[in-house]
Amino acid sequence: MLVAAVKQTWRALQIWPDRARWKAALGIALPTTAIIALAGYLGGWITFDPVGDFRSALIAAIILFFVPALAEELFFRGVLLSWLARFSQRWGSWLSALLFMLWYPFQALTFGPPWSAIFLQPSFLFATFILGIILTHIRIVSQSVWPVIAIHWILVLLWKLFFGGPFY
Repeated sequence: MLVAAVKQTWRALQIWPDRARWKAALGIALPTTAIIALAGYLGGWITFDPVGDFRSALIAAIILFFVPALAEELFFRGVLLSWLARFSQRWGSWLSALLFMLWYPFQALTFGPPWSAIFLQPSFLFATFILGIILTHIRIVSQSVWPVIAIHWILVLLWKLFFGGPFY
């Protein structure tokens, strides 16, 4: 079953959505971004604080594409969702989003980055759960992992480069 989930993820990597599916994905992602931004602002982990160093921003953009965007999406919306959906599409979707949310406190409590306290805040967990639900929906509808990788990357990039997201 795991092999089938990996194969399905590989197929989802080979599908580049058409313009209508990209538009639909962004149509769902933009309002979700407003909800996440509000949660972050109220939780204190989003404040306008742009990075001034272009070189650092470029390096961050490259790193953030691979980790967390590509790696997390291949796992949570790729292999894990494909595997869980074999049992139940509905419960697999919810469980994938829940595990995505729980991934952050797990990181904080085990090998946590210096900003682990953010990963434990209820507003951050709420935001990641909402993001997980929306990205799971987009992945299912688009049949591709590319929109969810792009959305995840852009959101983390915006947070880190413009809205006070911590760096290593």
